[in-house]
Amino acid sequence: MHAIGAAAPVKASAYAIVQFHDAATLAQARGSLQRQGVQFLAYLPNNAYYVRLGHAGLRDLRANQAVRWADLLQPALKLDAQLWLAQRADSPALQADGSYELRINAFDGVSSASIAAELVKKVPGVTITMRSQRAAALPYVRAAVSRASLDTLIEVASAIEGVSYVAPWLPTTTMNAASAGAIQGNYTSNCAGSGPGCGARPLWDHGITGTGQIAAVADSGTSPNAAWFTALDKGLGPHVEITPSDNPPPVLPNIGTLHPDNKIIAYWLQPDGPINYDFTSGHGTHVSGTVLGDAAGTFGASTYLAATPLLPNHDLADGMAPGAQLLFQDAGPASATSIIISDFGGTLDQAYAGGARVHNNSWGAQTAGAYMGNDAELDRATRRNEDLLVVVAAGNDVAGPNATGSPANAKNSLAVAALGHGGSLTKASYSNSGPAADGRMKPDIAAPGTAIVSARNQTSFNMTIQAPVTASMSGTSMAAPTLTGNALLVRQFFADGYYPRGEKQAADAYNPTGAALKAILLNSTNASTNAAAGWPNTGTGWGRAWLDGNLWFNDTMAGGDDSRRLRLFERSNGAGLQTGGVNEYTIDNVQAGSELRATLVWFDADAAPGATSALINNLDLEVIGPGGTYLGNVFSGGASQTGGSADNKNTVEQVRLPAPSAGAYTFRVKAGNVPGNGAEGSDRQGYALAVSGRFAIPDPAVFPAPTSVNASSNGSSGIAVAFDSAAGAQGFQLYRADGTCASAAAGDFRMVATGAAAPLVDDTTIGGYSYAYKVRGVQGDVEGDASACVEVVSDDTCSLMPSFDGQSLAGNGAAGSCAVTLGWDPASANCPLSSGITYTVERDVDPYFSAPTTIASALATAGFTDTAVSNGQPYYYRVSAQDSLGNLSPLSRVLNITPTGPDGPNPATLLDDVDTHSYMALQAPWQVTDSAASNGSLSYHNAADNQPYPDMTCASITLPPLTLNSGATLSFKARYDLEYQWDGVVMEISTDGGSTWQDLPPTGGYPSSFAQTQNPPVNSCGFASSHGAFSGVSTASNNANPNNGSATAVFKPFSVSLASYAGQTVQLRWRMSSDPAANFDGFLLDEVSMSDDTTPNADVIFASGFEDGEVSGDYVCH
Repeated sequence: MHAIGAAAPVKASAYAIVQFHDAATLAQARGSLQRQGVQFLAYLPNNAYYVRLGHAGLRDLRANQAVRWADLLQPALKLDAQLWLAQRADSPALQADGSYELRINAFDGVSSASIAAELVKKVPGVTITMRSQRAAALPYVRAAVSRASLDTLIEVASAIEGVSYVAPWLPTTTMNAASAGAIQGNYTSNCAGSGPGCGARPLWDHGITGTGQIAAVADSGTSPNAAWFTALDKGLGPHVEITPSDNPPPVLPNIGTLHPDNKIIAYWLQPDGPINYDFTSGHGTHVSGTVLGDAAGTFGASTYLAATPLLPNHDLADGMAPGAQLLFQDAGPASATSIIISDFGGTLDQAYAGGARVHNNSWGAQTAGAYMGNDAELDRATRRNEDLLVVVAAGNDVAGPNATGSPANAKNSLAVAALGHGGSLTKASYSNSGPAADGRMKPDIAAPGTAIVSARNQTSFNMTIQAPVTASMSGTSMAAPTLTGNALLVRQFFADGYYPRGEKQAADAYNPTGAALKAILLNSTNASTNAAAGWPNTGTGWGRAWLDGNLWFNDTMAGGDDSRRLRLFERSNGAGLQTGGVNEYTIDNVQAGSELRATLVWFDADAAPGATSALINNLDLEVIGPGGTYLGNVFSGGASQTGGSADNKNTVEQVRLPAPSAGAYTFRVKAGNVPGNGAEGSDRQGYALAVSGRFAIPDPAVFPAPTSVNASSNGSSGIAVAFDSAAGAQGFQLYRADGTCASAAAGDFRMVATGAAAPLVDDTTIGGYSYAYKVRGVQGDVEGDASACVEVVSDDTCSLMPSFDGQSLAGNGAAGSCAVTLGWDPASANCPLSSGITYTVERDVDPYFSAPTTIASALATAGFTDTAVSNGQPYYYRVSAQDSLGNLSPLSRVLNITPTGPDGPNPATLLDDVDTHSYMALQAPWQVTDSAASNGSLSYHNAADNQPYPDMTCASITLPPLTLNSGATLSFKARYDLEYQWDGVVMEISTDGGSTWQDLPPTGGYPSSFAQTQNPPVNSCGFASSHGAFSGVSTASNNANPNNGSATAVFKPFSVSLASYAGQTVQLRWRMSSDPAANFDGFLLDEVSMSDDTTPNADVIFASGFEDGEVSGDYVCH
């Protein structure tokens, strides 16, 4: 055991950490290592990654000139500090029932079932409480044990191949009249929680009530038969209908039934324990009501009106967006406070697929600010679904700093703190404070959360609408939906086309990204919250949301504030910045007298759970104005100051000038370092920059739409879009949508380039893909009308690797004329403009290709015959595919072949010692290795170099067909370290060309068996527990030593008589079978030889079969 209580250090692993010298050489070096089979799994600061080695080894990493350091991932590095021996007994893993529960995270592609099986096998009394199910989900297992078994659980879990992080499991638990005026119009006085409401509500006054928007809520259940959730008016009058829960529920991430005309558009139960509806806690009903509840109908003497697309018709305690629809994801078990989210990424993907673009989560785990699995899942989902905003409650009742919970600690979440009631600007005493454990600003924003009056739950469900009843609750759970409902209003502002002219125009419809919504909300906060703590602060973040302080209307309503105008500069990830890139925007005529604020937000790639610094892609905001240069997040007294250093922690950066000098301001977004996390496209970073201030007031004339839009050039520098325009523009902005003009909706176009004149160049295209473009001119510091659309198929470069199954490489070296015939499955190009695929074949006499020779290139077909070979000489081959654009695939597996005559090697004198002859056909992971040999330098190994053999693998190493003479005997030497009585290697023989196989134990029987494998067998080949095997460790004194990993393995001789097969053509194979998780050095095979009655005293060193007529058969090629 390691000193901190993890498993002992390992000498072999498929997982490693590699650090590069600098960001400049990282991208190119990463590409070359990927071609060698290295998979990049997660980013580590600085310029480092977790990697899966594949068929590469540490020698390949260390040989790369760009690599500063590389070594195996050790078990101790997987362990959360709270689980070190000194803190273990009192760690947060201790549950209320006295048990200890851990969450064991793994890298993508690792089987959670395998991890769970290994824990059950090795840890006394362990209970697997939950694990990930979908292959696409971030793999994890939750396991609970008594204190007596905790040390064993930690040691075993940290030793498992593919486990990335072992940490305490923390339970996820649950965390309006007065709020609407506070958030929409900056109301600052007290107000009753139910009734007509207080303060100006300018968005409602402009007819923005949430119509056309869908919010997803994952919570304890809701009450679909309560009159809060039964009426929806899309403009044709109320549609009244109850939406029951789907039965059976859809399987994540699939969607179930959609009810497009209902208030509740969908009700889907989440997996692994939740039950339908909200009979117990009332939490989810209250939360749903705060977001979009809308009391409607007549009940006794009371009549309530449904919201319309123009009027909120606020009654009782309606929610923030009464015209919106609810997609409910029920995650509540019978417990009043628990939430069960077993696949958060799947939950978010399901909501997105169902049409939701804002997702509320009034629950979390108290993770002391740490970045955990659900945080990573949120970041991954929002990176994948760019126009999804995920709102999360910051957490309750934990004193002190670093108290925000997960998933509020996600970089891309909008974490919400709670204020007092109504117009309060004071942080509620129960609202958890940040920062996150790595120093990032959390929470992000604040909203009313105290004594919130909203919908009360029903205690039963039927298809009769029940009268709306209210309840009062407090918590960040109430603040989050307050913010979610208002985020829907912001989204409708853009979707309805209010931006940029301040009035509804269909041609200006725009679907903002989640980053844009977050930037706009943070750019419009009341900065006075918790004045004693300064601004921003770790209690209320960037302050209380104030929608009308940022969203500009050209007709100011009573109580509204349109003294500042908004500009939004947004780039999607596909058009984002790479390391060293800079985008620059200018507003020429900022007036004095009103605050100028700029907020930069980007949705970063997911970090590894447990990362001590979660930031991967680092952008920086820089504002240059008459007063100097201001960097993001350099504040004093709530105002930006010149000087300071660029922020390298946060994914939100802001510059705030409460009293700006009049003049021109330039806003720069700079990509300091964008390494990505190894996922495709993660080394390009999109963003949203929201700027609000006193400019373009009064509203200037609309700059007319540019005309004659066309692609003036199209090539490796990108697509240049030319156009004609009226005079007087300050500049132009180019917008792009994927696909064609016909397929792209008005709201799909996002900015990709700016410039002073035509043409504007989009340099982020991928060759062969179709793009649609529009252009706008800027005049008076505001965007004009959009041009007509033009579509272009890019002639730019495309660097996507071809898809090629390198494991399909196969060959045959048995022929009358010496030749090796190779074949493989055809590759396919991923670049649409590629005209085809060609192949390159390399050969060497060294399995590590120290001096390879290219024997064929530009092959148009998936096969090649090598005639420049000699009988009896082992050769090694590998193949790569290349598309017509020059993109190379990863290299194939290495194929070993020794040429012979048409009847194969001579069975009378067979020698396969790997060094001088190599006849075996190898299934992955079997390979030729120089790591150990019984004689010479090479042998066969069922694992990659410096890696343990893989789990859940059934794979063989097979001799070619041999026609046996009388008295045949097979001999070989083996060294092995295979999990004792769980994993093993067996010998088998076939007499029908490999159609069927029979067991072939060595003389004296197998040293061991699969005795522990259970029933049904858990080993991959399905060998029963009674089946003999080579298992355990082959030590000098014991062929089945049980001390895996510590006993010293040596090569031992074995043999088996084949006399009973005389005259038959047979094949022989060694077949490995492993079960989940526990892996060791594996099985090495060497000096395989055969003798029979025709050569009873043959010296195998010289018995190469060259002597014609020695026995019948043609064993030599010429």
